[in-house]
Amino acid sequence: MKRLKKFFLRSRRGPATPALLRDTDFADGDIGSFAWDPPAASDILSFAEDGLTVWWDASWRDGREAAKVPAWLGAPTQLHLHSGHFAWNFVIEDMASAQIGVGVMLLWNVGPDWGFFGYLGSSPTAWSYDPSTGDVVNNTESISSGLGRIEEGEVGVVSVALELPRKREGSLRFAVGGVWSPAVSLPPSSVVRPAVSLLAPSQRVKLDRFHAT
Repeated sequence: MKRLKKFFLRSRRGPATPALLRDTDFADGDIGSFAWDPPAASDILSFAEDGLTVWWDASWRDGREAAKVPAWLGAPTQLHLHSGHFAWNFVIEDMASAQIGVGVMLLWNVGPDWGFFGYLGSSPTAWSYDPSTGDVVNNTESISSGLGRIEEGEVGVVSVALELPRKREGSLRFAVGGVWSPAVSLPPSSVVRPAVSLLAPSQRVKLDRFHAT
């Protein structure tokens, strides 16, 4: 009887209250792997064997109805970055004449927040560079502009720099063509996951040159 009573008391608490994960939830050096995470991505997307390239195959339909496909297809990495300084590149190999969102999201205890229709920059806890406009986007709004655009047919390199001192406020910057965006302030103890949102078939993005200190 005591065990049953204890069980029912726990069950009445309901689901966990949404909260951002904190760097103290992880051991120093536990930052995951620099690779895409296929099981956590849309099954429409394809991934290279080395785990560094994701693309939306042009033959994706395979009997699917277009109306049943999400507006954006998200692909997170296996990283959960915290307590250090990090840098890497997103190499946009094919834009397919459409928007792409490359950037980062803060991690929650209840799972990722992809925001409006799955676009990475539409969440208040995610930031995305849009190569079609040169804007950095957060919560569906441009928070800075002036970075270079990537034209159709070009291979574009988007560099990202993260400073995440343990238990303190962090910062995020994007760079295109050697020009850096203003720093974005991140909450103290943030845990950050790089990710991408694709909008059209044939779009292709590669992870490259990861550094951690």
